Amino acid sequence: MPQTISLLCIDDEPLFLDAFKARLEQEKDLVVTTALSAADALDLLNRQYFDVIISDYAMPEMDGLSLLKEIRARGGQSIFIMATAKRLAHIARDALNTGADYYLQKGADMANEVARLIDFIRIRVPQKNAEYELISWARFYNSIVDNGAELICRIKNDGTFTFVNEPCVHLYKQPYRQLVRENFFGFIPDSERGEILINLQTLSPEKPDCLLQHHVIAGDGRSVLLEWGYHGFFTQAGAIQEYQLAGRDTSNLVRIGGSSSGDAGESFSAQQGLSEELKEEMGGGEWSDLMATLQSLDAPVFAVDAAGVIIAWSAKLAQLTGVPAVEMIGKGNQEYAVPFYGKPGYMLIDHIIRSPGASGSKLIPAAKKVGDTFIGEKEHVAIRGRPMILQGKCSPVLDTAGQLIAAIEAITVSEVQEDFMSGPSEEYLGGISSLTLKIASEGVSGAIAGAIGSSTGGYGVYATNRRLFVIRDPDLDLNGPQGVQFSTFIIDEFFGNAPDTRQKSLGELENCKVFEAERKDLAKIILKKPVLLAGYLDVRKNDGITFRVYIDHKKSYIYIENLIKMFYPEILTFE
Repeated sequence: MPQTISLLCIDDEPLFLDAFKARLEQEKDLVVTTALSAADALDLLNRQYFDVIISDYAMPEMDGLSLLKEIRARGGQSIFIMATAKRLAHIARDALNTGADYYLQKGADMANEVARLIDFIRIRVPQKNAEYELISWARFYNSIVDNGAELICRIKNDGTFTFVNEPCVHLYKQPYRQLVRENFFGFIPDSERGEILINLQTLSPEKPDCLLQHHVIAGDGRSVLLEWGYHGFFTQAGAIQEYQLAGRDTSNLVRIGGSSSGDAGESFSAQQGLSEELKEEMGGGEWSDLMATLQSLDAPVFAVDAAGVIIAWSAKLAQLTGVPAVEMIGKGNQEYAVPFYGKPGYMLIDHIIRSPGASGSKLIPAAKKVGDTFIGEKEHVAIRGRPMILQGKCSPVLDTAGQLIAAIEAITVSEVQEDFMSGPSEEYLGGISSLTLKIASEGVSGAIAGAIGSSTGGYGVYATNRRLFVIRDPDLDLNGPQGVQFSTFIIDEFFGNAPDTRQKSLGELENCKVFEAERKDLAKIILKKPVLLAGYLDVRKNDGITFRVYIDHKKSYIYIENLIKMFYPEILTFE
């Protein structure tokens, strides 16, 4: 039996919608949900993921193109099909340029059009799912490589770097693009280099690994002793082609019982939390690999099975909460909430393991659904007696039949900034800094000039419930005494990932601002999306002053759009 495909059809004409649904549901693999307006559709999308969205173009209040833009701005990845009875080329062009996947022409030839549409859906949905799984896995894998404590790099047989991860960038204090032109052996003291090369010459296809402890010279001149694992890659003829290196600092190594059995005990505890049925569903080796990955992640993460029993509790989460994995794994009855709220209770992960109509489902924290991922709102909690701002993100783990077998929640926390704790008058909403954000002139507001923006980026847009700030982020200042500081978010940005969205204190915003406006003084805020040229944010005050921030990247634009919608949606317009 083929896997079912879920469709959401939106049209403000009930008769057409009913007939269209009836025709589609003649196909046994299509499951159709309908909505009479874009608002109803967005409400459904907040609660449910659909493989395909089919929307009429001409609808009151919000047309199909605006709906498409909103869905893509929220990160929705569903296949989107625009339908219209109007034979206007610009509608098809605008829809496809905005992110639609297909264009359905209503009319006399509707029967043949629908048949072609169904063929397209059956071909495209599996392709899209495969692409999404590949991209998601690649992002997950890259986050593990870049966010771990180990220094991971690839070098040619002559020592030239071909890849370095984020910890290497921090150690050698060089930008990624510069570091991959350097030679690894050049960072090794002369007194040790010869012996290392002798050891590497002993590697072979039959014995490609060796473990060496030696010094490297860090970017600040320090000689750092690290343990390095070398793995050789060989040609079919047996010649060395490349090495992969993994370096780690063992100065804080704690041995339990004089052997590595402590690690095995932790792994065994994790396995004890799993039912035999669950192990069989995933396959023993595959499930063990997943659990080992979750346990070792350098991020606060936990996982539960479909019954809500804790099956993984990462080392980083144990460090954050002060509760070790051995005390949490195997517990049920919402015990995962105790380290955060002081008592058992609902958390974001309950969106996945509890059905929407189940008892107590209304008590689950509010969340936005993007695909099959739930993203929670920020909450004020106390962890180990310290006030924190907590936000969660959770996703399901499905078996090959699409059945839920587990759920994973990642926790992000930040300390409450003291200058936002003095009273309820000013509350931090959010913000973003990026190399892709530029201004029309260096800190000068007034008439807008130019179409490109400043030659260098590194600005930020931030908001409280009272004020909007544009700042010059010192960490991104190319003209600063140390240039750009290549922290995690900078490297991420080079590879197309998230810019810097870490919370800043009110003092930081005040000290770094190049523009500031009280909410009560604003007349209009205009956003233009970057397409071929840079987009922009225009902030217009009641006194006629306008300040423009140029936006060169779509992800930055989406974040700023959502920030302004929180800050002052009533005066936001789009161009």
